[in-house]
Amino acid sequence: MPPGDSVNPLALLVLVIMALVILRATCSRAVGALLITASFIPLGQQIVFLGLHLYFLRILILVCLVRLTTRGELNGLIFTTIDKLFLGWVATGVTCSVLRGPSAETFGWAYDCLGVYFSIRILTERSGNDVASHVRTLALVAMAMAAFMAFERLTHRNLFHFLGGVPEVPSERDERFRAQGPFRHAILAGTFGATTLPLVIGLQFQRNATRTKAILGGLACIVITLASASSGPLMSFLGAVIGLVLWPFRFKMRFIRRGLLLMLLGLALVMNAPVWYLIGRLSEITGGTGFYRSFLIEQAIKHFGEWWLIGSSRTAHWSPWESNVLVFDPNNIDITNHYIVQGLHGGILMLGLFVSMIVVCYKTIGSWARDPESSTNAKLMWGAGAALTAHCLAFISVSYFDQIKVFWFWLLAVISAMSCQGPGMASQEPQLHADVEKAPLVATLEGSEGARM
Repeated sequence: MPPGDSVNPLALLVLVIMALVILRATCSRAVGALLITASFIPLGQQIVFLGLHLYFLRILILVCLVRLTTRGELNGLIFTTIDKLFLGWVATGVTCSVLRGPSAETFGWAYDCLGVYFSIRILTERSGNDVASHVRTLALVAMAMAAFMAFERLTHRNLFHFLGGVPEVPSERDERFRAQGPFRHAILAGTFGATTLPLVIGLQFQRNATRTKAILGGLACIVITLASASSGPLMSFLGAVIGLVLWPFRFKMRFIRRGLLLMLLGLALVMNAPVWYLIGRLSEITGGTGFYRSFLIEQAIKHFGEWWLIGSSRTAHWSPWESNVLVFDPNNIDITNHYIVQGLHGGILMLGLFVSMIVVCYKTIGSWARDPESSTNAKLMWGAGAALTAHCLAFISVSYFDQIKVFWFWLLAVISAMSCQGPGMASQEPQLHADVEKAPLVATLEGSEGARM
């Protein structure tokens, strides 16, 4: 981020309020404060101290660590399989990066990953796995975000520009302006909408959730996805919808998975080009640069020997087109695939751990979905599974490089926390937090009907 970015007084006020919420409020609302900050404060907001770039989100992570330590909320944490895979994933990324040539950003990345994930993971478990409260916050965030992005699409002016880190005039492609809100790219903004949709749809099945909030949140997610004018989020949106529609077939998912695998194998046998070039063919209908994404997969396989062990810091020779080389890094091309990025950062081990986390998450969701006594919580968890599918599709078209990572880590963390609790058990805030002072801003945002103590 450019060192000239200054701290906006309004953003600083929000930071102070959210820090107080994290320190003083219930566990569920502390998580909500993290999500709100990630949603509305661009990464351009930072405090540079002794050469360190302290983004507002990093400051809040530190506040979370202070809370967890001083209130003894770290005690009794039992590591789940997802937790262990996540730790291994981060450790692999750091180790391989150090072997290739250490940098301060490597350790900043590890701090962000571990801080966000385990803060949310511990606070979620301490709140009695009150995931519905988090989703209510996301629904309200989506409503506000939709209004900002609709304004940006209509007026061609991004109101988040004055906070720094995002352009005032949105980018344009095929004579369509692509709204991006506080995110650093329109695709990431649209991905937020597409991946949040199934969560707020699952919210309407909660006993204490209002149907109106779920419906308005869902409509807001659609507006966000469309306002981004990007084909990647559109495919993620469709994947999320298909995932939701499969709820009645949850007991037959094994057969559906096998059917999809057989279909891909059949296509691979009859197609002249590799099966991943279906992405390019699909973009001929939806628009976008699907051919380039197919090309990246082919090049990653072709140059497997360069990155499989500890990753690679040079990919410029992968592409014959100079236009794909990054302006700020002439040694690399634009890798718009999050799976390939895992391999480049940490070799085949990091990629394998990343995929393993996703597989275990699906298994956890499946165990909830098949439990006959937890229909309410199971539907919300099924929505989380559809969101997981939307993220997995988004990874094919974009690499997560800004605050969208917070929502990905949130999803992993809450699924991990839910894996500690048997399906069908009620979600409620433990009594020891019942007398904690409510934070006024978050209480206003969530409304009295959304507070769960």
